Amino acid sequence: MTSRERVLQAIAHQPTDRTPADYGAIPAVTEALIRKLGVADAEELLVALGVDMRRIGFNYHQPETAPDTEGYVQTMWGARHRKVASGDGRPDFISPFHEDTTVDEIHAHAWPDAAQLDYSGVREQCRKHHGKYATFGAPWSPFFHEVGWLVGQEEFMMWMHTKPEVIRAIIDHVVDYEVAATRRFFQAADGLLDIAYFGNDFGTQRGMFISPAMWNDFFRQPLKRYFDASHDHGCKVMNHSCGAIRDIIPSLIADGVDILDPIQVAATGMDLAGLVRDFGPAVTFHGGVDTQRTLPFGSTADVRAEVRAYLDLTRATGGYILCGSQEFIEDITLDNILAMYDENRR
Repeated sequence: MTSRERVLQAIAHQPTDRTPADYGAIPAVTEALIRKLGVADAEELLVALGVDMRRIGFNYHQPETAPDTEGYVQTMWGARHRKVASGDGRPDFISPFHEDTTVDEIHAHAWPDAAQLDYSGVREQCRKHHGKYATFGAPWSPFFHEVGWLVGQEEFMMWMHTKPEVIRAIIDHVVDYEVAATRRFFQAADGLLDIAYFGNDFGTQRGMFISPAMWNDFFRQPLKRYFDASHDHGCKVMNHSCGAIRDIIPSLIADGVDILDPIQVAATGMDLAGLVRDFGPAVTFHGGVDTQRTLPFGSTADVRAEVRAYLDLTRATGGYILCGSQEFIEDITLDNILAMYDENRR
């Protein structure tokens, strides 16, 4: 069984020869593991760990302008900000929108054009891995965050109540750009991408940033546009959200999510056993090995026990891809990371 077959079979909720695995870490951890194992590079590290997926990178951002005479650069969305605070009394961030902005002004704003992005390297990245490994990726498209960064976080939260028509118009234009970039990305991949991967963090440690009703009103249908574009191009959908998002999992499944990531098991209501019990037949879980407690503070025996529990939970039914509940960072010992992958290969 190839790595690609292993992943796709697990997503189809069929037993596999072993549980498929993925990997995510900050560069410093990856570099430390490369040194510890004496391998040549990140690709050799993934092979040594038994990782079955390969991410296809893509930068959906367009360049900021050069600093103007007052030190401001402008983002592709039209927001102006300073790289370094000047102390001259002027704000370090200036949104193109304000309390009196109208919907017509939103539509007239100079929004970026996805045709200006460089898609030329996408197919070669996919070709390098497709067939042997499961390929995944897409423009990251965190529109929930992009809107907050564009208008200001406080304004974002308030305007959903006081200026909902303005916020909806801004969301629509941001999503128009990102979905257009996503479709062009899929076209460039030329059928060699298995899984589309998008990310918005809707959850905190104890619940969602906004109510499920507000999420449903403002974000559910825009998010579905990414999923529909993915399925149109024959890709499975992996959706990332940190935190406690149990309340919206049924909606995500209904709207086309095939894989949930990263399963932050220390967050309220996100223990893997409960999720498998309630949603297991309908979706695949990617992640879950606890980067908040077990991996940074447990022993290698603790890590192995947690991995075995997850494998036992899903061995007969598939629907699980082993990975951390977040990226590995420097508070996690290298031995614990290695124990996690070694236990899976056993």
